[in-house]
Amino acid sequence: MFPGWWLAVVGLPVFTQPLPEAPLQPAPIALVGGQVSLRSPCLQLVCPDAEWQGTRPRALPPPPAPGARVSVRRQQAATQRLRNRRLIALYAPAAARDRVIAYARNWRVDTTYRLDAVREQDTSLRVELGTGYRIEPYTDYGTAVPGLVARGGFSLQQRFGNRALWNQRVLFETGRENTYVRQSVGLDLRLADDWMLHSSLEMWHDTAANGGEGRTEKTGSVRLRYAF
Repeated sequence: MFPGWWLAVVGLPVFTQPLPEAPLQPAPIALVGGQVSLRSPCLQLVCPDAEWQGTRPRALPPPPAPGARVSVRRQQAATQRLRNRRLIALYAPAAARDRVIAYARNWRVDTTYRLDAVREQDTSLRVELGTGYRIEPYTDYGTAVPGLVARGGFSLQQRFGNRALWNQRVLFETGRENTYVRQSVGLDLRLADDWMLHSSLEMWHDTAANGGEGRTEKTGSVRLRYAF
């Protein structure tokens, strides 16, 4: 109240003119009545004297509970927008066709380069080639003498429709004294919806066996399986 009377006495006749905030009343009366403030307007987000003016930043209302009716309607609306959205094709990069594999056990240490030469829906062909060191003879289809070795082979899988599946794998290892070759062949036939015929044949050949003349061993099996 004091600033208004002071301006009315000291500032006559300048401050007796109406102010823009109260054009119908003289300036002292508008100041005394509280219609006009002497504080300069604050254009910042947070004013230094906001606590004195009794103003606080407007707080956002809390979100509705997950089970509230408003939340359910929002979730249904978001689901409907997702259904109506036009889908675009996604790009999925293909896996690498080649890789280098390191192997270390008590009987052998080697590094193998593997290449998927053919990778189709019904046909796959994988080729392997590597070098290493043989520690324990003959373990894991190896050579007869410890030392540097070369290993390789291939794996073939061929599907014939929905009735037959052919699997073949050839693995060899050669060293200073001999070469060891292992081959396995398998054929699976679907005889009926619940009947499956499994057949397999394995052969091993060691060039150092039988006094250096070489020896070949074979084994095979045929199984008939019924799915209950």
